Amino acid sequence: MNFLKNIGKKAKHIAKSLLCKKVLMLAIVAACAISPALAADGIAGKLTEIGANFKGYVEPVRNIVYALAAICAVIGAFTIYFKMTNGEQDVKKTIMLTVGGCAGLVALATALPAMFD
Repeated sequence: MNFLKNIGKKAKHIAKSLLCKKVLMLAIVAACAISPALAADGIAGKLTEIGANFKGYVEPVRNIVYALAAICAVIGAFTIYFKMTNGEQDVKKTIMLTVGGCAGLVALATALPAMFD
């Protein structure tokens, strides 16, 4: 326990040191000096470029979501089949969950391009 107290005292001493204060002040001044240069460089142009690049990923992500819906449907079908053959009571609940999950994924994939236009 004394070891931890000594480390805490040394950390406080280092934080109070003049060198630490100078380094912190230098970092603040550098950040303030760089920010106007970044703003003058055309942030709007960069955002437009990023948006255009991002729109290129919408169609592959949409296809992946459709594939996930198909996998969900296949796994759900097997689960429903096994529950029906075993005579379990919650078959209707499983059917509703599977259909709802697949419908949700398909709706998400359909609405995905509209979110990023």
